[in-house]
Amino acid sequence: MSANLMDLWRPTMQDAINIAMDGVETSSESPTTVTVQETVTATVRTPSDATSPAAEIGDDEIDVDDYEDGPVSTGELPKVPKAAATKRLADALMVQFGHPEGAARAIARAVTRPEDARKRVQLPVEERVPGGTVLTISSWVWSPAVSTFPDNMREAVRRKYPFALVDEGSGDHTPLPPVHSDTGATTELTLAAARREAVVASLNNSATFLKNHNNYDDSVRTHGVLREVLVVPVRFEHKDGSRPQWILAAADGSSRTATTHRVLNITPSDVVYGYNDDDHAFRTLLGRVAGAAALPLEELSEQQRQQLRSLVMPAKIIVGFRPDPGSTKTLAEAVRFIVGITHVEPPTQWDTASKLDAQAEAVLEDLFHRGRISEEAAGYFAGLMSPSEAEQRLYSRYADARAAAIVSTLLAPKNRRVCSAAIRRVTARARIHVRDIVPVAAELALRGWPGRADPSATRVDGVRSALQRMLLSSDIARCDWSPTGRTPDVLLAAALGEINAQETGGPAAVELGMLGGWYLVVSGFMQRELRDSPSKTALNKVFDTLIRSEHGLRLLADALARGRRGERPRAINEDGVPVDLHHYAESVGLDPQRPYFANHGEDDWLRRTFMVEPRPEPEKPLDEEQTVPPETQLEGAKGAVGLVVSRLEDALRAVTFIEGYARPRLIDEVGWRTEEAESLAGRLEEAARTLHRYGWLFEETREVSEPTD
Repeated sequence: MSANLMDLWRPTMQDAINIAMDGVETSSESPTTVTVQETVTATVRTPSDATSPAAEIGDDEIDVDDYEDGPVSTGELPKVPKAAATKRLADALMVQFGHPEGAARAIARAVTRPEDARKRVQLPVEERVPGGTVLTISSWVWSPAVSTFPDNMREAVRRKYPFALVDEGSGDHTPLPPVHSDTGATTELTLAAARREAVVASLNNSATFLKNHNNYDDSVRTHGVLREVLVVPVRFEHKDGSRPQWILAAADGSSRTATTHRVLNITPSDVVYGYNDDDHAFRTLLGRVAGAAALPLEELSEQQRQQLRSLVMPAKIIVGFRPDPGSTKTLAEAVRFIVGITHVEPPTQWDTASKLDAQAEAVLEDLFHRGRISEEAAGYFAGLMSPSEAEQRLYSRYADARAAAIVSTLLAPKNRRVCSAAIRRVTARARIHVRDIVPVAAELALRGWPGRADPSATRVDGVRSALQRMLLSSDIARCDWSPTGRTPDVLLAAALGEINAQETGGPAAVELGMLGGWYLVVSGFMQRELRDSPSKTALNKVFDTLIRSEHGLRLLADALARGRRGERPRAINEDGVPVDLHHYAESVGLDPQRPYFANHGEDDWLRRTFMVEPRPEPEKPLDEEQTVPPETQLEGAKGAVGLVVSRLEDALRAVTFIEGYARPRLIDEVGWRTEEAESLAGRLEEAARTLHRYGWLFEETREVSEPTD
């Protein structure tokens, strides 16, 4: 007797609870009983949703000749489809949606049941996104035909960008450029890589990162992939002249996809190029793995069982994008919105760098499409040029100058609206302020810092936090300055001239502060305020003090000159003479041998030397000496209520942006716990009654105060 696949895939109720508690993917789908005939089969379940298009497809619509091994019945493992069946699906995609042949083939060869998919493409699911509609179909796909996403933001935290590579060699760490797509109705994403080797190296790095940081091995080996992955055709173009290559890639679900590849012992190179170029090898792999299902259950090894579970995945396939009339939105933007609304906002969280990188890619894309920056500048800001390549294209080779160019561009008043719209597109936040653009600018700047890919998250987070706080300086945010390319000595002379002319915080001082401050921050010399800091003053205020004093400007110029030579910043006195920090520590009663001084000694010196005392709180007048009229206080309190109500509306709106599994909105699927919802509603109703009462009192007082004839 051949193996019943329910024996391979039989999660208990306790398994389901454990999966949910561990944060592993779960599914609302119920496994159906699977029968196995004496033919090649693979592990698969059919959705139980009776309203799905698949439920409307009768047996009379299944073409027996589409399969190598005879008829297919519902719930049975799919056979390897014939090449003719795959071609008919590809032809249908080209006719229905205008797919290029390569994109249509990428979808068709991945689908396990082409005849089912041919019916579904006649009535695709329409999913609204800002500025357009994404068209999708649901189907089971062969996991060896699906690649991880080449522009996966989850791994952004460990990417090494060419600009940050000290030896100026790309090595295996060079990330691929962002995917993009043509304007208008389109069916595929495009990625321009230097050569095939660059694609393979980047995808290998991605697979390693996902294995180490988002590993689904236990879940997939035990249960298979339970939730749909979101896949889209991607065209790889190669600048070395190699022919383009199309592959179906998991825009959401790369971690699960990478896990299936590990279980099947296949590599990214196999998926993107090997099996894509050799269909016979691809079909041989499917037959070899699926053929094990014909063996008796007791003869199956654990590895064979795990591979059977990993051979197929449920997928939502993007088959097209239709922009709204007059909209300039693209498929790439739509994909980023769908993925961003899942990971940048709840329920599934990416780490800080990944969320900011998703926003950064959207910002660069919008700035380019709006004509605010060139395509070359977008690549420079994205960190995709090495220092020597940047210099050849007339950009600065220095990370500090690149950071200044990014900050001055993103925070420029004329670009803030564009940046705000881009960030809203991937976060669904209702309002974006300048302080929300600052972290995105900081993250792009940090792509030029080699330490960004440091495995010590604490160190990187500290630098990220400090840089964000420095950029919150009002002098920087006003953008009354711009990078001029002047040398440290020339900048220092200009900044000192501003001080002599009583112009504090002038453009030269701010530029010098931005450039020199970069090295103070990334070296850890200047840190965010700590509990043990001698001054709890915010870092942006410390920065403001540095650029307003001659001593501070000299420190910044010295840090800039040393940083460009690859040397660490140093403490100097007002005459530019180096300060002995051990002697300083003893003079202020610190032990230079203790961990505090080893980790924060330079920042301690900086804060004590340029101490910014917090402004003392003014004494509150007695009630009878109240200086603020009660009417003014009341207006302020009413304004605060209005602000809170606006935030409440934004929060409720954000609830509706979270995508569900069976319905467009997750909240419509799961609802809100009754006691919580009723408690909140009761409080809101009480607040509403109070406001109605105040409104009634206003009308009453008006009637009383109005004169009568």
